[in-house]
Amino acid sequence: MKLSKKVIAIAAGGFAVIAAGVLLFIFTQKIDVTEATQIAMDFSGGGEVVEKEISSEGLWKEFSFTIKNGDQWYKVEVDGFGNIEEMESGTGDSWKY
Repeated sequence: MKLSKKVIAIAAGGFAVIAAGVLLFIFTQKIDVTEATQIAMDFSGGGEVVEKEISSEGLWKEFSFTIKNGDQWYKVEVDGFGNIEEMESGTGDSWKY
């Protein structure tokens, strides 16, 4: 019986170390709104942010931007790690609808 308690304790300790490592990775790899804005602006080639939305998804945030550059517009979604999740573009004022 003593052996099984040791195995359980070792397994629990190992799980705690892995969980701490995952959380550390998540918190050190996520980006803030300034970095997300820059990623969206770089992806769209510049312009002006005319709409911005930030939503929380679990432990990190997702960022959505509408960027207008002349007659061209871009809707860019950036995940909490800086990856482009979705992009849409068009011309004129159709981004408002």
